[in-house]
Amino acid sequence: MNKRIISLSELYKEKVTEKQVSPARQLIQDLMDATGRSEVTVRMWINGKFKPEPIIVKLIAEKLNVDADSLFPEGKEVKNGK
Repeated sequence: MNKRIISLSELYKEKVTEKQVSPARQLIQDLMDATGRSEVTVRMWINGKFKPEPIIVKLIAEKLNVDADSLFPEGKEVKNGK
């Protein structure tokens, strides 16, 4: 097996410039993958602008391992964790 020849400095520079995915971004991507919906749609769900169909709520709940009824409370706008 060939080992890569690279200095620590070069390796560090590669890591700094690599695109890192934040946990929030990963959640959006996971929901997009699980539901087949667009990023715009997922963000509207997160921001409380739109509620998905019941079957999609069930998919999201299963993906996140949470109670489906708690995801989109009636009469409450979701506020980014505040």
